[in-house]
Parts: sequence; structure tokens; C-alpha cells
Amino acid sequence: MLRIMADGEVAKALKCVIERVAAATQARNSDIASLCLQPRLVAVSKTKPKEMIIEAYAAGQRHFGENYVQELVEKAHDKE
Repeated sequence: MLRIMADGEVAKALKCVIERVAAATQARNSDIASLCLQPRLVAVSKTKPKEMIIEAYAAGQRHFGENYVQELVEKAHDKE
């Protein structure tokens, strides 16, 4: 079943995930943390409507994953 997200819900969910990643990163052993790069969050945008992707982008998300190049090209060239 497809779940429709209300306006602002994508940004709220993204913020929650970013906070959880930050907390997990800070909780790492400091010796290991100094050797590791900061994690990069890649949002899975496949099958998602462009409105959700635009909202995530507006909320600061910059890395997206698609299964098919054609879908990426279509979404990337959308005028919105």
C-alpha cells in the first residue's frame, strides 16, 4: 500500500535520521572515530515522486540513489 506523506513530513523524517546518524557517530570509540570519515546519508529516491525528492533537497539532502539512470535523468532535469 502506498503511503502519502503530508507536507513537511519528509523534512521531519530526514532531520530525525540525520540526528540518529550524528548520535551514532559521536558514540563511536574515539580512537576509531579519528580514523573514519563522517558517514554520508544517501536517500533512496527510486519510485518516489518528485515532490518528495524536492522536499528532501530543500531540507538539505544532497545525495540520492536511483536504480535506473533514466529515472535519475528525468528527475534531475525537472524544472521544479
